[in-house]
Amino acid sequence: MESSVEVALERLEFLVASPNRYRLLRLLSESAAPGDALGEELDLPRSTLRRNLTALEEQGYISHVVTENRYEITVAGEIACEAVGDALSAVELGSSLGPFFERFPAGLPVSPDTLTSCDITVSTTDTPFEPLYHVRRSVMNSTSVRGFLPTVNPLYIETLHECIVEDLTLDIVVPPGGYESASPDYDEALKAINASKNITLYESSTVPEYALGIVDDTVLLGAFDERMRTHSVLEAPSHSELLEWAAEKYDQVKANATSH
Repeated sequence: MESSVEVALERLEFLVASPNRYRLLRLLSESAAPGDALGEELDLPRSTLRRNLTALEEQGYISHVVTENRYEITVAGEIACEAVGDALSAVELGSSLGPFFERFPAGLPVSPDTLTSCDITVSTTDTPFEPLYHVRRSVMNSTSVRGFLPTVNPLYIETLHECIVEDLTLDIVVPPGGYESASPDYDEALKAINASKNITLYESSTVPEYALGIVDDTVLLGAFDERMRTHSVLEAPSHSELLEWAAEKYDQVKANATSH
């Protein structure tokens, strides 16, 4: 007799044997539809459509209302569709977590469940600055930010400058000379930032080679490439066990910092 695990694996193998099966389930989870409409929506040849609809019906994931010539997803189909969707999301996250951790030089004392609830923003050829923009959006929508950076991109100086008039507080630590190294074009902006009441700039020689930000209760971690360009940013939700670890790391760096 087959074990329940073997049966479940066979069912999973059936569902992922063809991407069209998941696509059909996902479409039918939105609403019932005639076969022809499903084929048109997914751009499937009639033979491919009929073969997969028949297979899904035989497995009990969909039902065919012959009198009305439409297909409906069953409860089993709804559960299977959601499970496959979750699995796909986990696989996609795993593919981006790998490159992130190849460049992130610190261990994270967290469980796999915590990582699956995180989001990764990666720099690509088409969107090389998206991780930076993601951090900027997060900061501009917050009320409190504290963190450290191993290097300062001019975009961060611009963001801090814009935050002077915002109702938020920021404490940022960078290595000695880090602010000035961004660009001499930002001298006036740095003067205004230093004179502001809601932003405090610090310097410390103990800043690690990764970025850390506690944005309200959300944790942002930045990994860099060999040229110290932001490669990717991991965002952990506020309930994450990473929050306590991040707070401890920030306090350690801040303890050795001096005001800019």
